[in-house]
Amino acid sequence: MRALLRRLHRWCGLVIAILLLACSVTGSIIAFEHELDAALNPALFRTGNAQPALPLDALIARIQTQDPRLRVTQLPLDTRLGQASEMHVQAREGSTAALGFDRLFVDPSSGRVLGARQWGGWRWDRAHLLPWINRFHRTLTLPGRIGNQLLGTMAVLWLFLSISGLVLTLPARWSQFWSRWKPAWQVKAGSKGFRFVNDLHRAMGLWVLPFALCTAFTGIYLNLGNEVFKPVASLFGAISPHPIAGLPHLDSPRPAASVLTPEQALSAARRLLPEATQDYAPWYMGHLAPRGAYRVAFKEHGMREQALRVRYEQVFIDDQTGELLGRFGYLSGTPMDRFLVWMYPLHSGKSLGISGRLAIGLSGLCVALLCITGLLRWLKRRSMGN
Repeated sequence: MRALLRRLHRWCGLVIAILLLACSVTGSIIAFEHELDAALNPALFRTGNAQPALPLDALIARIQTQDPRLRVTQLPLDTRLGQASEMHVQAREGSTAALGFDRLFVDPSSGRVLGARQWGGWRWDRAHLLPWINRFHRTLTLPGRIGNQLLGTMAVLWLFLSISGLVLTLPARWSQFWSRWKPAWQVKAGSKGFRFVNDLHRAMGLWVLPFALCTAFTGIYLNLGNEVFKPVASLFGAISPHPIAGLPHLDSPRPAASVLTPEQALSAARRLLPEATQDYAPWYMGHLAPRGAYRVAFKEHGMREQALRVRYEQVFIDDQTGELLGRFGYLSGTPMDRFLVWMYPLHSGKSLGISGRLAIGLSGLCVALLCITGLLRWLKRRSMGN
């Protein structure tokens, strides 16, 4: 049985080694995506002034007046003084001109546009580098669900690799367990060549195991959530459907004169928050014009910045009447919904704030080293005829 497990561990590792290496390195990078992006593109992220933001209605009107081809579809509500707001935009209905971008960087105190980019698009400039790395990490830049299916399969195999690797390091005999297992956690002093690579692979795998198990497990959810993870999770508790799934498509967007303004939508959504979340801060809002709805998100203080802060609420309202169409979030969800809310913060390390992101960044580099040492072990054994 141990020989079979070793063989399965080896061949599963070889199948996903290159892909896991690439995803580990890119994951380590995007653990600090915002900081790196801002450092590479200061002209996009910093406004040069600390004036208060314009009211939402005035800000959006100024942006859309500067470029009548577009409309703002989503904007952040938590932009700090001196920083630019990165807004989602798309071509206005009936416009025949392609924008060539889907994000605008705007000074919220004046409406001045600082720059634009196509998120995830490959272009030879600094503005597009980090979003492209993020897109590669999420989808391998493949069309449709192909990339997610590949990454989800990789995550399943990675979970097996992590567990099987642990089992293979355990002593065959349980007497004096720790004294027999302790060498597996160490690289023997003075070891060289194959022995050094073998020791490093085994010890590194044990030290990074908690992070590997967590990242592989959450990676299954993030890539095969609807296909695999949620059907299994639903056996243990009810999972709420996302409100967007129940919103009908309109034959045509409603006339602008009959639609609530963003300020009105924000106020209406605030009144519809669950009682225990009334102190949550505005996070972002978007106008889902084809669905006749606004989505307004609120978050607890320090969400994804401080340890164990992951709670948020999304409120969906009719864009004409302000009537509640649905809520989706931590406190308004079922126990299983709350469990699923933790998946992304755990995967990204944001569940533990900056410390968690540091851990994810370092563990990603360790996993990359595991892939390299695993390949070196296989090549060496192959050359030796084993």
